[in-house]
Amino acid sequence: MRLKIHTKAQPKIMSDQNSKDSPRQHKVPFTSPFLPRNPKVVSVKDGYDQWSEIYDDETNVLIMLEERYLQPRLAQKNYRNIFDCGCGTGRLAHWLRGQFPEAEICGADFSEGMLKKARDKDINSRISWHYADLNQPVPFLGGHFDLIVSTLVIEHINSLDNYFAEIKRVAAPGADIFITGLHPAMHLLGISARFENQANEQILPESQCHSLSAIFNAAVTAGLQVTRIEEHIADAELVAQAIKAERYLGIPLLFIMQMQPGLSKV
Repeated sequence: MRLKIHTKAQPKIMSDQNSKDSPRQHKVPFTSPFLPRNPKVVSVKDGYDQWSEIYDDETNVLIMLEERYLQPRLAQKNYRNIFDCGCGTGRLAHWLRGQFPEAEICGADFSEGMLKKARDKDINSRISWHYADLNQPVPFLGGHFDLIVSTLVIEHINSLDNYFAEIKRVAAPGADIFITGLHPAMHLLGISARFENQANEQILPESQCHSLSAIFNAAVTAGLQVTRIEEHIADAELVAQAIKAERYLGIPLLFIMQMQPGLSKV
């Protein structure tokens, strides 16, 4: 007797947000060994202004994964006009300057502390630094940049729709856009951007738990074509670089989305 197996059709990717402009605040419903003790939640601006003093001195496993997986992709083309959207201390922008010595490079960030560190690193880098709240329109002309990178920023974005609409607006036709972020699996474990200050307090800048589907759909809604999604775990190579990664072994840490202006088909 032959059995018939019925399978349900796969649904369209849908966001798990209650409102597209109001990301759901995720609360961990269980006791997680990854949760910091007595964390102090502060505003994004205040948090990163404080963090800027030690940011470049810390071992950051997310940055290590970016260097392994993102930077080789950025080096594959010759870009002329580059926007580092949420540039922080200028880590990636200065690397891009080394790769593309003739390019116009603009960096924008919400933290004056981070921007000061970026400016102080190399006064001859010919990178223009701008103060900008990425939840608001950015101070650049439309259709200008052929490369846009926005790394480890998206968890601090309140409105994904506004964020991607601005990225789409300033992107030149055919531009390459790379978005990276802390993987949502980490948020589910109670992990978000955080650092320890000199008083041994765990400081958490405010963050949102955006699912990959919410990010994907917001990009599509803005008129961007998502061409590639990568999810990278903590592996043995990462543990060899930084022993602190051992506690995350096998867990997705970082995602990378690549996109271009255009309409995606969902």
